[in-house]
Amino acid sequence: MKRLWNNSLAAKVFLSYLIVVALLFTGFYFSSSATLRKFYLDWLSGRMEREAQLIARVLPFDVQGNSLDTQCRQLTQELGLRVTVIALDGRVLCDSAEASVKMENHGLRPEVVEALKTGSGSSIRYSTTVGYDLLYRAFRHGSSGQDRIVRVATPLKDIEAAVQSFRVALLTGLFVAAGVGLLLAWLFSRYLSRRFKPLVLFSDQVARGQFPQGILQFRNSDEIALLERHLNDMSLKIRDNLQQITGEKEKADSILRCMIEGVLVLDPKGQVLVINDQAKAMFHVAEGRDLQGVSMLEISRHPEVHKILEEVLAFDFSARRYSKEVELAEERWFRVNAVRLCDSAGHRLGSILVFHDITDIKRFESMRSDFVANVSHELRTPLTAIRGYVETLLHTPPTDPQDSTQFLEIIERHSERLSRLTEDLLTLSDLESGKIQLSLQPLDVSQLIQRVFEVFRDQAIKKGVTLTQRLEPGLARLLGDLDRLQQLFINLVDNAVKYTPSGGEVSLTASLITAQNGAGQIEITVADTGPGISERDLPRLTERFYRVDKARSRHLGGTGLGLAIVKHIVQAHRGELEIDSLINKGTTVRIRLPIAPSDPAHQSILFLCTGNSCRSQMAEGFARSMVANRDRVYSAGTSPKGIHPLAIRVMGEVGIDISTQHSKGLDEIPLGQIDQLITLCGDAAKTCPTLPAKVARTHWPLPDPALATGDEEEVMKVFRQVRDDIRARVQALYSSSHHQAAQPTSFVTLP
Repeated sequence: MKRLWNNSLAAKVFLSYLIVVALLFTGFYFSSSATLRKFYLDWLSGRMEREAQLIARVLPFDVQGNSLDTQCRQLTQELGLRVTVIALDGRVLCDSAEASVKMENHGLRPEVVEALKTGSGSSIRYSTTVGYDLLYRAFRHGSSGQDRIVRVATPLKDIEAAVQSFRVALLTGLFVAAGVGLLLAWLFSRYLSRRFKPLVLFSDQVARGQFPQGILQFRNSDEIALLERHLNDMSLKIRDNLQQITGEKEKADSILRCMIEGVLVLDPKGQVLVINDQAKAMFHVAEGRDLQGVSMLEISRHPEVHKILEEVLAFDFSARRYSKEVELAEERWFRVNAVRLCDSAGHRLGSILVFHDITDIKRFESMRSDFVANVSHELRTPLTAIRGYVETLLHTPPTDPQDSTQFLEIIERHSERLSRLTEDLLTLSDLESGKIQLSLQPLDVSQLIQRVFEVFRDQAIKKGVTLTQRLEPGLARLLGDLDRLQQLFINLVDNAVKYTPSGGEVSLTASLITAQNGAGQIEITVADTGPGISERDLPRLTERFYRVDKARSRHLGGTGLGLAIVKHIVQAHRGELEIDSLINKGTTVRIRLPIAPSDPAHQSILFLCTGNSCRSQMAEGFARSMVANRDRVYSAGTSPKGIHPLAIRVMGEVGIDISTQHSKGLDEIPLGQIDQLITLCGDAAKTCPTLPAKVARTHWPLPDPALATGDEEEVMKVFRQVRDDIRARVQALYSSSHHQAAQPTSFVTLP
C-alpha cells in the first residue's frame, strides 16, 4: 500500500473511486433515511387516523367524567395508543393518561386546530403531560347533531426505533457495496501502478541522461504497451544523437579552453555565436552574462574594436589573410587574426576572430630596448671620459703635475662609477634569476639600523642632515639575510641623504604590525624631507635606470639600479614595499618584513664606559663577532668622544674591524630594552643611569689604555693587554650560565 500511495497516478485513480463511492454512500444513506422516515410517519399517521375513527364510534356521547376516562384507558391498553376526547370549545372530555378535569384547554393544539378546520390533523411535539415527544393524530367526529375531536397519540421514540432499525439494515448494505467497489478500485490502481512504474523509472533515467534497456517488457498489446515501445525507440535515437553532439561539443570546448588566445565567432551581422573564457577576460565581461546573440559592439565600445568589426565584415578572405596589431585601453596590445566561417556548401555563416594578447611582448621589447639604451648610455659616458683623459695623458701630458693628478682623479672617479654600475647589474641579475641564496637568521632591528647609520654618519654631518631613529619598545627580531638587508637599507638611506637638502632630516622608524593574514611583521620606514616625487613617477621608481631627475642623479653618482635592487631584495624576503611621496614634503619608503620565531635566550647587553672611545668599543666588537646577531649588543659613554685610533689598530690585528662603529651617548641607546649592563671603568659605574630592576649589572675594572705613556710601542703594548683582557672576559661571558639566565644583582667586581 505504501508504494501505491507513492504513485500519484494510482493514488488519483483510487481516490477518484473513493470520492465517488463516498458521495454515493452519503447521498443515498441520508436521502433514503429521510424518505424512509417520511414514508413510515405517513403510514403510521394514516393508521392512527383509522384507529381514531374506530375509537370515536366506540366512545358514547352521553358519558363524561371519570367513566369516560376509564373507557379511554381501556382502549389504550388494547391499542397501545394514548386517547384523548376534546370538545369543540377545547375542553378535555377524557384522556387515557390523565384525569380530564385536571387538564388544560386543548383548543389551541395544532392538531386540534387543523382537525376543526379540515376534519383531521396531525403534529409532532413535546407533551407536557407525559414528558416526551408524541405523534398526534386528531379526527373530528360528529353524530346526532353533536361534534367532538377524537385524538390519538403514540410516542415518537417508538417511531425512531423502528426507523433506526431500517437505517441499520440500509447502512450495512451500503458498507458491503462500498467495500466491494473500493476493493475493485484498489485492485485497478495496483494494476495501473505496475504498468506505469516501469514507464516512470524509464523516463526518470532518460531525464538524467541515462538510456537503460530491459526496463520496458512489452508483454501486452494495449495502448500502454504501444507507448512503451515508442518511448524505447525514441530513447535510443536520443542517446545516439546526444552522444554524437556531446562528442563534438567536447572537442570544440577542449580546443577553446586550451587556447590562450581569445576566440570570438560572429554571425554575418556581427553578433556573437561563440566566445571563450579568455576572450571574456580580455574584454572584462561580467561573469555569468549571456552573450549569445549580443553584438560585438556591446562587448567593447573601443573605437579600434569597431574598426576591426567593420573591416572583418567587409574583408575579402579569398584574396588575403586578415591580421592586425591594435592597442586597446589600459595600454594593452593584441594581435587580431580573422578567417571566414562557412558551411559544407560554402555558404558564409560568419567570421572567427582570434585575439592574442601581446602586451607582455610589447612591454618586454620596450624594456629591452630601454635597458640596452640605458646601459649603453651609462657605460659610454664614463668610458668616453676615461678614454679622453687617458689619450690626453698619453699624447699631450700636462706639464703641471697637479693637472695630471686631477686627470687621474677624474679617471678614478669614472672607474669607480663603472665598477658600481657593473656590481649593481650583477647583483640585480642574480636577484632576478634567483641565484642568490639568502642566509635567513633572526636579526636585531636596532642593530641593523645602527650599522646602516654608521655608514652615513660622517656624510650626513658634512651635509648638515640629521639622522634619527625611532624604535618601538620591546620590538621583536626580524627574519632576514643580514648582508642583503644592509644593502637594502644602505640604498634607501643613501638616496634619502643624497636628495635631502642641508638642514633636513632622514629618519628610520621600526614598529610591529599585523598583516592581513594575521601574521606579525616588522615595518621599517625610511622618511626624508627632500624635494619629493610626483605621483606620476611613483609607479616607475623601481624600474632599472629610471630616474626622476636624470641630470641630478648622475651628478650625485647614482646608477639608477638602487630601488630595483631594493624591490628584488624585499621580494626575496617575501616582504612588502610601499613608496609614498609629496612634492616639497619628502618621501617615505615602507618595508614590511616577517618577524623571526621567538627566542627565549635573547639578550640585550650594554657596554658602558665614560668616553666610549676604546674599552667599550673593543668589548662591542668582540661581542658582535661572537653572538652572530643572536643578541643585541650596544656600547655607549656617559661623556662620549671619538674612537681611539690605536684601539682600531689593535682590534684589526685580531681580525675585527671597529672602524665602522661610532662613539655614542646614552641618548642613542634603547635603555628600556637592556637586559645586562657591563661597566668597564669606575667613573661609569658611579654615574650609571637608573635602569629597571630586571637589568643584571656587572663591573669590569679595566685600566684606560689611552692614559698609557711612553713611545708608541709601549702604548701599543698596553692597548694589546687591555684588548686581550676584554676578549677573555667576553668569551667567559658568553660561555657561562650567567649569560644564559641573567639575574638582577648588585655591582660585581671580577678579578
